Amino acid sequence: MSTESLYLVKLEYKTGLVGSGSMVLQLAVDPVTGSLNGRANGAIQEGTQHSPTFTSSASGHMHATGLNGVTKVAAVTGQAVVSFPPPAIGSYLAPFTASFAVDNEWNGKGSFSVGDNTYQCQVSMAD
Repeated sequence: MSTESLYLVKLEYKTGLVGSGSMVLQLAVDPVTGSLNGRANGAIQEGTQHSPTFTSSASGHMHATGLNGVTKVAAVTGQAVVSFPPPAIGSYLAPFTASFAVDNEWNGKGSFSVGDNTYQCQVSMAD
């Protein structure tokens, strides 16, 4: 019987560019099976006037690499609800994907896609 137990991780995805996307990915990690389940919240065009926001379920798997600089790689998918703030009120469904390659401190690189919008990001633990 394994002594490893379920734990939570909250990752922040940032591009550093105005008008680009950003996201926070909150996941429950099962280290025995590598399964990931959680939720993503973000903005498709952060910093722009009336930027669309999204929320999505997220599920997938994480794998250990055995490498020094990148110790974990993962990918999750889900269905996002993209919402427009006033004055353009409305929402639509879009496919969601995210991936990351990080070190033991959860710092690294990743990307996420909502519909046709894809962003390459720096990934780090969120506050």
